[in-house]
Amino acid sequence: MKNAIDRLLVHPAVIPVGMGLILALAISSGRRPDRDDQGRPIVVYAHPPCPPELMAFYRPAFEQFRKTHPDIDFRVLHITGNYEDKIKVMFAGKVAPDVIFMYPTALPAWVTLGALEPLDGFLARDPKVDKEDYFKPAIATFSYGGKVYGLPKDASATIMEYNVALFRKLGIPKPGPKWTWADLLAAGKRLTADTDGDGRVDRWGLDAPPWWVFVWQNGGRILDAARSRCTLLEPKAVEALEFWAALRWKHQVTPTPEAHSDMSFSRMFVLQRVGMMFAMYPVVSILRKQCDFEWDIAPMPAGPRGRATDFVGSALAVTRQSRNKAAAFEWVRWMTSPAGMRNVIGFEFPSCRALAESAEWTNSAPVPASKQVAVEAMAYARPPMQHPRYQEIMDALNPELEKAQRGMISVRQALKNAVPRVNEILRRTRRGADRAAAPSA
Repeated sequence: MKNAIDRLLVHPAVIPVGMGLILALAISSGRRPDRDDQGRPIVVYAHPPCPPELMAFYRPAFEQFRKTHPDIDFRVLHITGNYEDKIKVMFAGKVAPDVIFMYPTALPAWVTLGALEPLDGFLARDPKVDKEDYFKPAIATFSYGGKVYGLPKDASATIMEYNVALFRKLGIPKPGPKWTWADLLAAGKRLTADTDGDGRVDRWGLDAPPWWVFVWQNGGRILDAARSRCTLLEPKAVEALEFWAALRWKHQVTPTPEAHSDMSFSRMFVLQRVGMMFAMYPVVSILRKQCDFEWDIAPMPAGPRGRATDFVGSALAVTRQSRNKAAAFEWVRWMTSPAGMRNVIGFEFPSCRALAESAEWTNSAPVPASKQVAVEAMAYARPPMQHPRYQEIMDALNPELEKAQRGMISVRQALKNAVPRVNEILRRTRRGADRAAAPSA
């Protein structure tokens, strides 16, 4: 059985995953090799689902790392389908990869499961890297309980993409640093139109930013500092959510779910069915290919209590099951350094400040013209809500807030319905943590 796994993991190129086979072998054997026949440490990186055109950007990075690190047998496991579920199966079989790809909202759950190795010790010992090399919100996003668990691979924050040609045609001022909620709404109203005269709106002003961004911009928060209570019923949060919900039900400047049920917001933007959208920087790779009109990026509009946006990048993390943690960390460090990130700056915003703040990145592609917006967003970007039951909390909140967006119930009623459910989730989480920490009898 071990030899079968060896054969699946020996090829130096990217390994396309016959995941059913490899996971079955992994679980039945409970092990995988940690050294190759030359005695070099094997580092297996589990790459997330990725279309061929994006993998074309990553392959040169993989090859460059192998050439510059001949003492490490570096292997890539390209996982297709449900990434996290398959990684969990590998953890259960005690054959987890050495390095995994990490989304911000998944971090607390992985840490709670004891799946990740803290990186603070590696950072303290390695002279080639420091936390200050990265943007602060990126490091904060991948830290939990006072420890760093991932180095950011990209530093995307949610920013605004807008149709420059349409703004110019309608005489709408270009969005800039002084834009407010009022400006966003005014532009949204100008952009929203029945373009074919059938009596129905077929172009909307905007795809509204995530509701929690509005909460932050009005001085509110989702949970209290101790993560023991949902604070969305406090006045600042309610006020922000009322503005957010009214964009759809009152002002009708954002599409209904039915209007975009069969297409993404990026596709609606490409088809000029929305004039503004809010997404992470890598969406530019789609817009460059598909937009036949002039477009650009702009800062998030500021709320009554300032500007804020969410950090939505990704990170690389070393797993606790890795038997070659030092070699695994070297891949993590290298890929998130200027040397590694140079391979992907065509479509990603680099997490390493030295590269992101350089002319090399600014000049890496002709569009968008205002790349500096992505750099400036790091000054007001925030980590997403951190909680091991993040998805469960969102599943309690979002359906009720969707009703408020539709005008079926008030925002306050939506929150009165949802907040007690969130508080119960928080209580269950604390009780579970207390039981886990209690000494055995």
